[in-house]
Amino acid sequence: MASATIRIVPQDEIARGTAEPPQVRLPDRGAFFRDRAARLRTLAARNPAGGGYLELMGELAAAQHAALEAEPQTWRDALRSIADRLAPRVPIPTAGLIRGLASASDSYLENQAARVLDFDYPSLDARVIPFIGAALQVHEVRRAASLRDMGARGSGASDVCPVCGSPPVASTLRIDVPVPGSRYLHCALCGTNWHLPRGQCTHCDARGKLAYFHIEGGSEVVKAEACDACRSYLKVVDQEKDPLADPVADDLATIALDVLMDESGYERAGPNLFFVPGQT
Repeated sequence: MASATIRIVPQDEIARGTAEPPQVRLPDRGAFFRDRAARLRTLAARNPAGGGYLELMGELAAAQHAALEAEPQTWRDALRSIADRLAPRVPIPTAGLIRGLASASDSYLENQAARVLDFDYPSLDARVIPFIGAALQVHEVRRAASLRDMGARGSGASDVCPVCGSPPVASTLRIDVPVPGSRYLHCALCGTNWHLPRGQCTHCDARGKLAYFHIEGGSEVVKAEACDACRSYLKVVDQEKDPLADPVADDLATIALDVLMDESGYERAGPNLFFVPGQT
């Protein structure tokens, strides 16, 4: 890997207003996976080194969109729908893996899903995690998008989703809210966004302990928000710098930043179902 440096962004560079934004934003089922697929394809074209994987994830997001439109009754139905669409579009070994999953018994799939939801990655074949995770996402996004009257409800805890109880994959500085630049955590599973004031650690709630890192000379759309109190970090995606930025897609496109944060002694605080640490 080419050498890189990290610049710490001062807190006063990210200060914003104090008006109260909506507490919870539910996923838009019509655009959720469609927009993510488009973003992944854009990022793949910009990233020659990791473009192949990003292209595959773009195809997977498009298959998620099609599965959601098909109104699956269970996550296993979503998995089979994803397999039907994705298998003809991917290399033969990947197609075989996906078809094998789709034809597996319900008991096997439920066992695998439970481990994915527990983020028990060491006990799983890393190759299946993105596909099981994708099907679970379809099921949970469908459920979350059907809810109502969540806008004024807080999560009760900063580090778990108010809808499904899962951790965040990243946070987003959103521009489509009454106070542009407000920070929302993005659920790794159901895609719900919940508000958390800036300057507060997403993992331990400490204030005044955050520093912001990015690769010097690279894009500042994605930074790592690191807490010196708990030594954890979570990426923050700035839609003011790129309105099309997506917390899952842009996270996958900045794995080099995860490597540098690990080398700096910080532990990632939230999972991405399409990225298994230690796997290449």
